[in-house]
Amino acid sequence: MLELLLTGASGYIGGAVLDRFVKANIPNLRITAFARNKSYADKIAAIYSDYDLSVEVGEAGYDDPVFSTLVSNADIIVHTGNSSDDQLSANVIAAGIKDGALLIHTSGTYILTDESENDTLVTRKFDDEADIETITSWGLEHHHRDIDLKILGIHAVKPKVNTIVVCPPLIYGNSSGPINKVSQQIPITIRIAAQAKANRCFGEGNAIWSSVHIDDLADFYLLLLTTYLRNPSELAMNELGYYFAESGEQSWKSLVSALDAPLVKYGVIDENHTSKTEKPWSVSDLAQVLGEKSAQGLYKAFISNSGSKATRARKLGWQPKMGDVYAYLDEAVKTFVDGR
Repeated sequence: MLELLLTGASGYIGGAVLDRFVKANIPNLRITAFARNKSYADKIAAIYSDYDLSVEVGEAGYDDPVFSTLVSNADIIVHTGNSSDDQLSANVIAAGIKDGALLIHTSGTYILTDESENDTLVTRKFDDEADIETITSWGLEHHHRDIDLKILGIHAVKPKVNTIVVCPPLIYGNSSGPINKVSQQIPITIRIAAQAKANRCFGEGNAIWSSVHIDDLADFYLLLLTTYLRNPSELAMNELGYYFAESGEQSWKSLVSALDAPLVKYGVIDENHTSKTEKPWSVSDLAQVLGEKSAQGLYKAFISNSGSKATRARKLGWQPKMGDVYAYLDEAVKTFVDGR
């Protein structure tokens, strides 16, 4: 019996991945979800009481001895809980992961944003196969890269350990997970429009991000797992083990513009304050809504380019099935309104 440890089960990505893993009923695989909140752990256990799932709580977080023990016992670790920039969890996993184990670590395509000017139309997409040597040559100036290097370097220290880094782009759609149902970029855009009572673009909106529906992303994690269990040699791992997962792309301008109709429909803004008539956000304007620190980081992210191409995933047989991001904007606004 193989032991699989999943972090982030209460999160947006991790919850969807947990749902896929548990319901796949993979033989000879015991799944343990690590939670840092007891009430969340209890809810997850109750939802999946009919499945073979163990939920362990470490309320001290990744510093908790419960987590380090789970890490040392796991044959497969799937890390999705605040994983992309968390040094503590990376250190605990790197130190404790046992020989013969696989680590699937979740990063993000924010690593690509340092390769182009902000708020400009950049059509280049980084390919996780053709451009892998370029991607893995980047230094610490790239977002997430410090943690990625830590993860990808485990194999050099522990040659019997294998690692994979998954880099999702903008993710959309409601998650099938048990706790957190919504993503980040689109709900944040909706929340800002609600606070400002106006829908405004960020800068000129020329930059482009790739995107993927959360269901398609969860399917990809399941594909990685089942491929590893069937034939690990099919997977790219360790120093070159980056995987992207995208199914489309959109400019920030087109995304914000497409939000106008559902924002008006559900009464979040009125028809006189859509992106067609409102001037774009500046950092100083945004700071009046979010505060200076949040405005700076968010504005930079929303005028950045992050184009990716998931060649490796498709070669494994991954076929995204969900519609594009525009098909789920009405759902996103309705979810926001229902949750207020």
